[in-house]
Amino acid sequence: MEASTGLDVAAPEGATPQPHKARTFSLVSSGGLLTVISAGRSDYYECQTASPRLNERTPRNAIKCQNGVYFLLIDLNKMNFVEAQLNPEDRHDVKVSYGNCRTL
Repeated sequence: MEASTGLDVAAPEGATPQPHKARTFSLVSSGGLLTVISAGRSDYYECQTASPRLNERTPRNAIKCQNGVYFLLIDLNKMNFVEAQLNPEDRHDVKVSYGNCRTL
């Protein structure tokens, strides 16, 4: 899977976002676990099916995954994702990445 990510950074009004270089990941999902392999590093997540929001009539084909620091939501229909990284030392320090994926 190739993913292009963006960071949610406060930018001046009217500024154009800088493009991000695409990165390649391998995803392996089995038995409620997700392994993300990138640049020789493996991250492991526990996953479950994402429930629909109250105002949605049908469930979406998405999974939500988490480990100790990262939270990941992947929409399997649209092949996009949102990732949040928490700072365990400061509860107010959260970094958010998002992007689109395409299979290789």
